[in-house]
Amino acid sequence: MSDTYAPPPPPPSPQPVAPKAGNGLATAGFVVALLGFLGSFIPVINIGGIVLGVVGAVLAVVGLVKSRTTGSGKGLAIAGLVLGALAVVVGIVVNVAFVSAVDDALNEATGTTVETPAATTDDTAPAADDDADEAAPAELGTSRDNPAPLGSAVTGGDWTVTISSVTPVEADSLGQTAAPGSALIAVNLTATYNGDDPQGATSWATVKLVTADGTTIDGLDGSTVFISENPFDSLSTVYGGGTVTGDQLLEVPAEWQSGVLAVSPDIASNDTFVAVQ
Repeated sequence: MSDTYAPPPPPPSPQPVAPKAGNGLATAGFVVALLGFLGSFIPVINIGGIVLGVVGAVLAVVGLVKSRTTGSGKGLAIAGLVLGALAVVVGIVVNVAFVSAVDDALNEATGTTVETPAATTDDTAPAADDDADEAAPAELGTSRDNPAPLGSAVTGGDWTVTISSVTPVEADSLGQTAAPGSALIAVNLTATYNGDDPQGATSWATVKLVTADGTTIDGLDGSTVFISENPFDSLSTVYGGGTVTGDQLLEVPAEWQSGVLAVSPDIASNDTFVAVQ
C-alpha cells in the first residue's frame, strides 16, 4: 500500500490588531494652548490668550494622564502643556512691558519739570544760597508743602510758564473790587511756546490758588469776572520760542498769603505748586 500525501494544514489566520484608542483631550489641549500662545503677544487682548493657555495646559495634563492607558496622544499632550505655559508667561511679560510703556508715556505727557531762578549775583549773599539755586530738587513743586519759589520756570508739554510776581490790587480795569472779606491779586506770568507747529499754538496755561485749607480758587470762581489792565492773552497765537505775558486776576480769601499757586503749563500737564511770595 503506497503512502498517501497529506497537504499541510493552512496557516492560522492573523488576528486583527485593535486600533489604539483616541485621545481627544490631548488634541484639544494642544489646539487650545496653541491659540493661547499665538494670542499672547497682543497687549491687553492677550488676557484671553492667558486664559486659553491655562485651559489648554489643564486639558493637556488630563490628556497626558489618559495617554498612559490609551497609548496615544502623549506627544500632543506634552506640546500642549508647554504651549500653555508659554502663553501664560509671554502674556504676563508683554502686559507688564505694555503697562510700563503706557505709564512712561503718560508721565512724559503730563509730567512737569521745574527750573529755579538763576543764582543771585549779590556778593553779600551766602554761598549756600548760590548752591541751592543751581539745581531744583526732583520733588520741588510736587506738593504744597514744598512749593517752587517765585520766578521758577515750570515746563510741561509744549509750554514753559514762569510766575514772576503775585501782588494785591485794589480794583480791576473796570473798577471792580473784591467782595468784603476777600482780596484781589494779580498773578503775572509768562508762557513760552516750545513746540514746532508751523501753525503756531495758543497757551493752555492755568493758574489757581490753593488755600491753606486745601480749597482751589481760579479766575472763574465767584460771580464777578475781573479784567486786568494787562491781561494774559491765552487766545494769542505764538510760534516756536514765542511768549505771552500778562496778569491773571484772582479773587481770593484775605489770608491768601498762606496759600500756594497751582500752575499747569499745558492742557494735560500736572499741577506744579509755586509759592506766592
